[in-house]
Amino acid sequence: MRVNISFDLAPFSRWLSDYNRDKLTRDVIAGLTVAAVLVPQSMAYALLAGMPPIYGLYASFLPTIVASMFGSSRFLATGPVAMTALLSASVLYGMAEPGSDKWINLMGVLALMVGFIRLTVGLFKLGFVVELISTSVITGFISAGALVIALSQAGHILGFKITQSTLIYNVIVDILSKVGKTNLYTVGVGVLAYAIIWFSRKVHPLIPGALLAVIITSVLSYFYDLERFGVAIVGSVPQGIPTPSLPNADYSTIASLWGGAMVVAAFGLIEAVAIAKRLAVQSGDKWDANQELIGQGIANIVSGLFKGFPVGGSFSRSALNFQLSAKTPLASMITGATVGITLFLLAPAFYYLPKATLSAIVLSAVISLIRPQEIIKLYKINRVDGLVAGVTFISVFFMELWVALTLGTLIALGSFVYKTMYPRLVVLTRNPQSQTFVNAERENLPECPQILYIRPNMPIYFANAEYVYEYVLNKVIERRTKGKPLKFLLLDMEAVNYIDATGVSTLMRLFDELKKHKVEPALANIACDVYPLLERINFDKHVDIELIFDSKGQSIVELFNKLDHEYCSKKCPYAVFRECYSVKPAEFKPVVVL
Repeated sequence: MRVNISFDLAPFSRWLSDYNRDKLTRDVIAGLTVAAVLVPQSMAYALLAGMPPIYGLYASFLPTIVASMFGSSRFLATGPVAMTALLSASVLYGMAEPGSDKWINLMGVLALMVGFIRLTVGLFKLGFVVELISTSVITGFISAGALVIALSQAGHILGFKITQSTLIYNVIVDILSKVGKTNLYTVGVGVLAYAIIWFSRKVHPLIPGALLAVIITSVLSYFYDLERFGVAIVGSVPQGIPTPSLPNADYSTIASLWGGAMVVAAFGLIEAVAIAKRLAVQSGDKWDANQELIGQGIANIVSGLFKGFPVGGSFSRSALNFQLSAKTPLASMITGATVGITLFLLAPAFYYLPKATLSAIVLSAVISLIRPQEIIKLYKINRVDGLVAGVTFISVFFMELWVALTLGTLIALGSFVYKTMYPRLVVLTRNPQSQTFVNAERENLPECPQILYIRPNMPIYFANAEYVYEYVLNKVIERRTKGKPLKFLLLDMEAVNYIDATGVSTLMRLFDELKKHKVEPALANIACDVYPLLERINFDKHVDIELIFDSKGQSIVELFNKLDHEYCSKKCPYAVFRECYSVKPAEFKPVVVL
């Protein structure tokens, strides 16, 4: 088999060829505006990942630039994302102390692994695999994840340290046990920061409320020396960027991280692809999902090399790019470059920034995502989807986030597989009024005593092949037990667009068993993708080649000619097919089944 690998080494060259001053103006405005949002957000999301705030800027500098260079969307803003940050932290809990050198090193390893997975998916055009995580799982996970994020910030808002965990139950118990340690000055700073962000949005959505909150609370912290009142501040922030290096990890560490890395990579892929696709459709842009994944993969690899943590596509910042009419990916490059300038020139200015402000920024971004009503809505539409979303949501109370996401995905896939294990097989007959083939059992219409006409309504494969075998054989035995002169089983393959080796072998075994019961198997409407598989197993040794038909109409005409017409004329009380009247007495009146 030939694997198709494509990688555009310079996708940015496509938009550089016709670049002009008007596009540059738009890109500069969008780039600087998004940077004003990204700088405080990235530091806040670093706390979610258990990293010192400055590492959020590391993950927002070069990764943002390379993602835009090697991606395909002019709007997708790559960098620290709340859910990805928290999901990454949940993978490492128990392996090191958040914020420690070991934790920072492991985050770098995780970012490299996530980058490698996303890059591989993009290179081999495997982006379709993200569709295995259903919407119901994402709905439950996002609501639960947002709740976890909100609770994780309670310690910074209230002024005391809480347990580092994504288990909602543990966090709530810990908060309640320490609520007496609340620092009112810290609460005041957090409330002020949140109010600034909220009010800014009400005035105009383009006002950088988070940046204003950072500036105002930092100034207050400096002039009133809030640290002496117990308000935690960011403290010393190094200038520049770290020297690129491979994080240290032994084989056992890498092996233990693979499961979590796969989940973080998959969730990030869903975010990035969904955001880029939605904005491309709205703007009429062409985009390449696999090229986008390549950009995301390289961005995470760069993040891992520069002591960052896993990054992804941000919906809020991408939407801002779209709202500001960014013309090319240069807008995101300008955003990343602005973060770089901040690192080299303005990093010390964050010394007096209260951590409560960063928590307020996080809360303002995720509080609206806590929507359990969406789970109820899903349940009303489809009970299975609602239950999957509900189980995913509830499991976060007792499991790490990445485990809960994996569990939800397995349950969703399992429910689908379970349904396909018992496919709907329809016994067909002709409706005398409409002259069309319908479900005989549902419509309560008579069937031909000599032809059992069955249509499987989905692919036949290893999980359901035996069920199909048993169902058809039982129908045949039931007919025989009732004394009906059954001569043919007609299997309509119209809806069987796929069949695997187990399915083919089981069908042939079924046909051989039918012959022992003096019933000849016949096939109609075999799909062009299925026919070659039947040929490879020499199905003509199990089915008379004259009983292979192209259509329903042809199959009935040909099979009717082979029936016992004397039985049709003298004993059969029905006229199921039009052809029946050709052998019935002139005075015949069909019996109607009610």
